[in-house]
Amino acid sequence: MVGMEPYVLLCARDPAVVEAVEVSAAAFEVPLRVAHHPDDVRVAWPDASLRLVSTEVASRWSGVAPGRAYLVGDSAADLARCSAGLGLPVLPLPDHGGHLAEALSAAMRSERSRGGVVALVGASGGLGVSTLAASLALVAASDGAPTAAVDLAQAGGGLDLLVGAETVAGVRWPDLGHARGELADLVAGLPTVEGASFLAQGRESPAVPPQAAVSAAVGSLARSVGLVVIDAGREAPAVDCDQVVLVVGADVRSVASARMMAETRSVHPTSVVVRPGPGRSIPAEVVARSLGLPVLGAVAHDPAVPRLAELGMLPVAGPARRYRRHVAQLLTAVRNG
Repeated sequence: MVGMEPYVLLCARDPAVVEAVEVSAAAFEVPLRVAHHPDDVRVAWPDASLRLVSTEVASRWSGVAPGRAYLVGDSAADLARCSAGLGLPVLPLPDHGGHLAEALSAAMRSERSRGGVVALVGASGGLGVSTLAASLALVAASDGAPTAAVDLAQAGGGLDLLVGAETVAGVRWPDLGHARGELADLVAGLPTVEGASFLAQGRESPAVPPQAAVSAAVGSLARSVGLVVIDAGREAPAVDCDQVVLVVGADVRSVASARMMAETRSVHPTSVVVRPGPGRSIPAEVVARSLGLPVLGAVAHDPAVPRLAELGMLPVAGPARRYRRHVAQLLTAVRNG
């Protein structure tokens, strides 16, 4: 959830390792969670600001989930062996060089000032997910909140086209394909429209960027703006998110598609947004109940939106007053989520 208190996860059984990390965490007033059972680790891993894995736990792993993680331990040989197998950097114990302390401090600094990351995933085609993602960013920016929209929809045409910024110079995904780790502030280099920044696909190289590049770019944006909105298309977002919002049409086919998507594509939504419109009249609460998810709101079809697109105008411009009002209500629900 947006606003969750950040914490560091330590995956360890060895009491000496646990004690050493607890001492450093206490010195920097860093909340620390210790887990070694696989189920406990699986639950705590996604939301941790930093993950520390002891060598005696890591020796039984064949891989690690996405996210910033380090190996910790007091044996140089064990650290080297586990690092080679898992591809993780190491933090030797005891922390004579202060590297563990530095990692703990940096993780808390970045996470405590981190903006919310919200991904929109479409249950079916024709629901205007990309338009909704861009609209959320534009409405948030109009309130004076620094906001960025990130384009991860496969062959979506580019979010910059939706807001008339296709010819605006700036960084796009082809420029970040090899990005890794922590990036400097990206916002200054992105195309900006009405105060909202857009990281769009390149139409000459439209492939979805590697997961490492996505994590690096979204992490940088989340440290710079109050809200990052991801247009994930119809796929699970390739980055940890505070909220994953499933956009579902108010019709039987879209609801059925949403169920299939959750079962077969590893999409784990936290809530739904319902899109009523012509031929889509199932009540929002019925859609939400059938999917077993809370409903954030309903954004009704507004014929002014496609007309604005034909004129090259923003989807939340004056004629689309009803649509903009619904987007603003959705934004409030996202911020309170």
